[in-house]
Amino acid sequence: MRSISIYTITRNQNLSSLSKLERQLSDREHFLKIREWELESMKSLVHRLVAHMDNVYSLRFFYSYQIPRLGKEFDLLQIKEDQIINIELKSGVVSDEAIRKQLMQNRYYLSVLGCTIQSYTYISSQDRLVRLTNHDHIVDADWKDLCRALQKEGDDYRGDIDDLFQAELYLISPVSEPARFLKKEYFLTSQQRDIQRQILKKLRIGRYGYFCFTGLPGTGKTLLLYDIAMKLSRRQKVLIIHCGNAGSEWKILHERLRRIDFLADDQLTEEASLEAYSAVLVDETHLLSAEKLQILLKQYNGHFPLIFSSDSEDAICPDELGTDTIKLIGNLPEIHMFHLTNRIRTNAELSSFIQNMMHYTGRKTANFYPHVSAVYANDEGEAEMLLKDYTSQGYQYRPLVCTRYHEMEMTAVRDTKCLVTVLDDRYYYDKNGYLRSRYFCEGKESEVRSLFHQLNQAKEELSIIVKQNEDVYETLLTLLQPGNLKWQ
Repeated sequence: MRSISIYTITRNQNLSSLSKLERQLSDREHFLKIREWELESMKSLVHRLVAHMDNVYSLRFFYSYQIPRLGKEFDLLQIKEDQIINIELKSGVVSDEAIRKQLMQNRYYLSVLGCTIQSYTYISSQDRLVRLTNHDHIVDADWKDLCRALQKEGDDYRGDIDDLFQAELYLISPVSEPARFLKKEYFLTSQQRDIQRQILKKLRIGRYGYFCFTGLPGTGKTLLLYDIAMKLSRRQKVLIIHCGNAGSEWKILHERLRRIDFLADDQLTEEASLEAYSAVLVDETHLLSAEKLQILLKQYNGHFPLIFSSDSEDAICPDELGTDTIKLIGNLPEIHMFHLTNRIRTNAELSSFIQNMMHYTGRKTANFYPHVSAVYANDEGEAEMLLKDYTSQGYQYRPLVCTRYHEMEMTAVRDTKCLVTVLDDRYYYDKNGYLRSRYFCEGKESEVRSLFHQLNQAKEELSIIVKQNEDVYETLLTLLQPGNLKWQ
């Protein structure tokens, strides 16, 4: 999406023509539904600017820009090499506090560009221009100051604005980035906020119940869970149960969050008492055993809310899941289920490939995977050489960990920039297109399930070495062939 002249799009014409013009100028992928009130506010803004400067026609802004996958929108952005001017448009009366919160949030998102940021709001019904000060106050602004800033020397950014913003920069992990979480250096996406509002609203009414939200790795489930825990712990103590082996990564949070206690899932025994807590929240629930779930449900007894967060494992063959804890949770009485779809921390291209790899339907796909590769090794020696080549390029190799023969140890997802893994002849595709393991046994952890969570650790590049398994190799090569359309 490119910047456009707001003088051009505020000339009188019908909305249909205006929408076509805007798309032509901005190179937007879709037609923008231009709101009448916003257009009138922008016309008033341009009229005011014309009264104070001569070359308003030359001003270029990114209009109605939304950061991909975050749902964060800006009305007008002028971006220069060392300066950003953000102008938000309002038609009706808005409180200074609401304006302040919006401009502060905008400034947080814009700060990743490392430029000086000037933040304004124009309320057309009041013909009022205000700005956010460096001390986070809202004050009336001078039109001459705004015009002087807009005409500051320097080239406007002429590239695609999407290249400037990476959604991954805004999603933090409370476990791996506790300092940023404790300083509240984050904002929830619109989808996260909606789920949070629904859960907290129901708890204000009922004060107990079952809640569960699922999503692919990288959709911000842990951040949402912790944010809910922080809000619930303002008056009473809550408990977060961690599944998997996060280990010492919890230490800072343990020490700083006085109203939140932490428990590892292996500490959840029949003797454990949860009566002192006003809420219990479970992270990485897909790693929770059915046995531990039953212990937790016995303790629950309707006295506090139980909130679960879990990776979605829909792409895995149901037979490989064994006793599916999430399905057991989904059958709890009057449970409220939510699903996060916006992939933020995880590269959406890699996530799409992994989903199709785990369940290959054979249908022709337009998906394009430039950051995924699959190579073949005829024996152990060749696999070792290929693995050395990838690791020399900066790829990390994380072998699946066996606790006993052919039994895997499930771990929570820990991101890595570039990941390489090895698939040997134990893997195959069944008649329904699901990736399976020849060594899967009921009652033991599935290698396919562990592989799925391991692959989702990759953030930028994923490579697969297939050893002595031509059938799986051919399937992966077919999946990797570019279609007629570029991946979306």
